[in-house]
Amino acid sequence: MSAMREQQEFFMQWAIKEGEKGRATAPPNPWVGCLIVKEGEVLGKGFHEAPGQPHAERIALQQAGIDAKGATAYITLEPCAHHGRTPPCADALIKSGIRTLVIPLLDPDLSVAGKGVKALKEAGIEVIIGVCKEEAEKSLGPYLFHRRNGIPYTVLKIASSLDGKVAAVDGTSKWITDEAARQDVHRLRSESGALLIGAYTAQKDLPYLTVRHGEQNTHPLRVVVDSKGIVPPKGPLFDPSLGRTVIFTLTGCAMIPEWERMGVEVVPINGTLEGVDIKTVLEKLGQRGVLQLLVEGGATLVSNMIEGGCYQRLVVYYGGCLIGSNGLAFFQSEKQRTITDRLNVKLESISRFDNDIRLDYRPNS
Repeated sequence: MSAMREQQEFFMQWAIKEGEKGRATAPPNPWVGCLIVKEGEVLGKGFHEAPGQPHAERIALQQAGIDAKGATAYITLEPCAHHGRTPPCADALIKSGIRTLVIPLLDPDLSVAGKGVKALKEAGIEVIIGVCKEEAEKSLGPYLFHRRNGIPYTVLKIASSLDGKVAAVDGTSKWITDEAARQDVHRLRSESGALLIGAYTAQKDLPYLTVRHGEQNTHPLRVVVDSKGIVPPKGPLFDPSLGRTVIFTLTGCAMIPEWERMGVEVVPINGTLEGVDIKTVLEKLGQRGVLQLLVEGGATLVSNMIEGGCYQRLVVYYGGCLIGSNGLAFFQSEKQRTITDRLNVKLESISRFDNDIRLDYRPNS
């Protein structure tokens, strides 16, 4: 590897770390990072914090000031060239007089999609594409998936005993994991635009589905799928001061008026004998700009989504406990009759939280 390429990768990895600072607050915009570098010195750096706030490029350029002329801009995604809530970043980069732009990849959003790079090239700026592409794809995975597919990047979260159970025979499940692992779940929630549960979980647990992580003071959209209208209109999910709740149900469900009287949004959709079509739910959440969806159970919903291939990541927190054969298994399917029928997943990472471990998988493609 050449010294120039090593330098480019060093600064791009730094920019990706900057961008990660906005992961929980920038959506539905991408969490972009930017460095302005001249002769090996960082003159300015920035990340996009929230919609309507300055983009990473403008923050970094403001720090660099007139010294940005002749510098190199390292940006973790193609700069925008259209007017949104903020002016085009491509115009600001051109006006600054930078000599070179380095990016990992083009922005698949149709409002950008090569337009930013085209504008910069036409202004005589050298554009280098592909530096740290794999790292940037991983960092911006939910945003890129949403823009390419129109649905949220879906994460299935499970808390399981070592013998694969999510609850005891009486249905109790608090707590399979310890506090450190539960805090990590809240971090995962803070990075998600919506949290999804099934009707049984909503009815039995009366969950809050809020975020208790750092200084996070905004909460994801709380989503319930209830085909049969079994969720009673009470509890934290029906308290608007804790966050917004949306219930997806079948058209004509008798509970719709009662839910709406409690101030929650109800989305009636067509379904089948098995209930609400989860793919339709994903499409509607994608239309709302939800980049990442965190599914928190229960076992029936998670099992259906695994079998239907409706997920991009499977996160399993294994607690240091054993529940026994009468407990509720997190994957419930009768289709796997022989070992050759098994569903394979690919291990991505392993993390430890005191006495618990977190395993991240993706579907085996």
